[in-house]
Amino acid sequence: MLQNKAHVARVAVGTSVIGALALTGCTAPGAQGSSANADTAEVCSSFKGKTVELVIPYSAGGGYDVLSRILVPGLENALGATVIPLNKPGAGGLLAINQLTAAPADGTQIAIVNGTGAAAAILAGAEGPKFGFDDLSYIGRVAVDDLVVTTNAKSDYQSWEDVMESEGFRFGSTGRGSSDYIVANALIQAFDLKGAEVVVGFNSQAEADLALIQGNVDAIAGPLDSRRASIKSGETTAALSFADEAPADAADATVFSDLDLSEDAQGIIDGVKLLTEYGRPLVAPAGMNEETLGCLQNALGAAMEDPEVLEQAEKMQRELSYLPGKELETEVVPKFDKLSKDFIDVLKASY
Repeated sequence: MLQNKAHVARVAVGTSVIGALALTGCTAPGAQGSSANADTAEVCSSFKGKTVELVIPYSAGGGYDVLSRILVPGLENALGATVIPLNKPGAGGLLAINQLTAAPADGTQIAIVNGTGAAAAILAGAEGPKFGFDDLSYIGRVAVDDLVVTTNAKSDYQSWEDVMESEGFRFGSTGRGSSDYIVANALIQAFDLKGAEVVVGFNSQAEADLALIQGNVDAIAGPLDSRRASIKSGETTAALSFADEAPADAADATVFSDLDLSEDAQGIIDGVKLLTEYGRPLVAPAGMNEETLGCLQNALGAAMEDPEVLEQAEKMQRELSYLPGKELETEVVPKFDKLSKDFIDVLKASY
């Protein structure tokens, strides 16, 4: 998984591109000095003074809402446009993306996606998504969910080894098809946890967290951003991390390189990691004009280096992990065709 500061320093947006962004509002790929650049400048300048809707497929106040609003000033600075955050909750974040894929592919409507949930639903053949990976134009990934498994700090489960030796272990979840359900189910299958189950019915991550702290469930599998406060307060313990190295806020967590996994287990864990790598992308409808998409892609690259964006991300304790849209489309999405059957079975069983 790519971390924010290191990766932002290596983003594919050079100083010449940043300078061009300041002058034209945005640029898209093209040979320097060619007529293509003139065409590109004209396309990108067409955003100036326009309105772009940034669709958020969840209610106001949640993690996706906060992250999207952090990006707004950076996108506005790069595009010269007014970017309006628009909350469209429903169907576990899928309703807004279903609607987006039918919207005009002119760059005036983009969206942030729960990549983990959307990709899992597509791969499982679930009823919710009316779109596939090819029905989206990829502007770029803005963050990843650094997944951790947290346990009650006063419970008998203070390490992943404790969990592996357990019987009747209970994961808390907001419901079937949610990322916390999928990850928990994947772990139960990969480690053959005896008598383990996923307890559903919590209305929010905060409610599931409270159930964990009160001892009504034994663990929650979910994003570190949502777990950080309870870890820091000493109410929960990070027993397992999906990162290559345990993050600073979960420094004692087990990571998979510490474990001897069977081939089948490795296939399941690799599947979860790929969903995580897909992360939280910004997307637009498929079929977008190449220059317009290139403008949005480079605008996002500039936004991810914008001082105001970085300041707000730090203030709101939101980790950014930028991956350019072209890399997301060509290097991450094709891997979904190579997932193990065991992992696909886990996904199907999670809906």
